[in-house]
Amino acid sequence: MKYRILALLAMVLTFLAQVGSASACFVHGYQPEVPNSLKK
Repeated sequence: MKYRILALLAMVLTFLAQVGSASACFVHGYQPEVPNSLKK
């Protein structure tokens, strides 16, 4: 029983860490302008 509680706690904390870091990081959403010379 103790193992299940610790596993659940670890899973919840991991999820919260991923959500927190994803909302603070703009690397995934950054899309720079593509120059016209590269669009051809």
